[in-house]
Amino acid sequence: MTDTREPIEYLLLDLHLEQLEAEQAAAVRQSLDTSPDLAEKNKRLTEVLSVLDRCPTPQPRTGLADAVLARVQAQTAIYPFNKAASALPAGSAQDLSASPVLSLRELIAIAACITLFVGIFVPGYFKAQSIALRNRCLDNLRQVWGGASEFAEANNGQLAHAGFVPGGSWLPTRVPNVQRFSNTAYMYRLVKEGYVRDTMVFVCPAVPNGRPMRADSYRDFDDFAEPANTTYSYLFMNVPKPVRSASLQRGMVLAGDSNPLFNGRSVVQLNPYDENSGNSPAHGGTGQCVVYVTGSAGWFQQPTVGVDHDNIYRAGRLLHYQGTEIPLFPTDTFVIP
Repeated sequence: MTDTREPIEYLLLDLHLEQLEAEQAAAVRQSLDTSPDLAEKNKRLTEVLSVLDRCPTPQPRTGLADAVLARVQAQTAIYPFNKAASALPAGSAQDLSASPVLSLRELIAIAACITLFVGIFVPGYFKAQSIALRNRCLDNLRQVWGGASEFAEANNGQLAHAGFVPGGSWLPTRVPNVQRFSNTAYMYRLVKEGYVRDTMVFVCPAVPNGRPMRADSYRDFDDFAEPANTTYSYLFMNVPKPVRSASLQRGMVLAGDSNPLFNGRSVVQLNPYDENSGNSPAHGGTGQCVVYVTGSAGWFQQPTVGVDHDNIYRAGRLLHYQGTEIPLFPTDTFVIP
């Protein structure tokens, strides 16, 4: 008998097969009346099992039980040297190898159980997998913050700085007289100077094309070698002098999942009049992992998690960027590649 502590949906098949006690059956029927989702599952199971009612149950062959026992004994017997001859002559009327062991009714019942299992457990598996990726992503961002915090402690409270390029572009540009500025270079200082020892923490586990830099090449570069080496977006840092961590408000974001404004598939889904639109594509557009300048980190289903519900990915209501845009005010969180 099925344990009453099991979820109600596990008892549906037993209810149809009349294998439940009266109290259990009453509990299942009451749940069917109050749960539309459970009632829908029961409806699908009823449709599958209705096929069984239209199939006539064949009468068992004479001596079937004895034949099965004889075959089991023959297959499981231990022979000291040579295996004895089969207990049933090949091709005889009782030879079970000449016919299927399971009836059509049993096969349909098994198929119904498999369908029910897939419908219940597969969605749960994918949800658990998504949560695991988010937790690994949050752990990465906390380690990035840890490296930035250690750097600040060793440098009079200042965050890592990679120089100032007036009017510089943080996107590749062909515009004359506009210099390129890399917003990831200041994060790379954490790697080059040993505050972050594993570049794997700069790669979100939910991004399939991310790959960390090789450890033997850290000192040969002043920035990540390619975009795939860091799949996160970081606080805008093209400023004249290093930023003191204590001067940043608590709601300022240090780093988070990749900015959707620079992903071709995501940007077309943004609404310029809706501040809540524009989740990172890293986790399928369902939300983003974020770490603040204070070290606290979390998963958020909307990008408006900056100071005063500021959208951390956008400067004002802009959707298209040339690469020379800057935060509009001191508390405007603007995380960019």
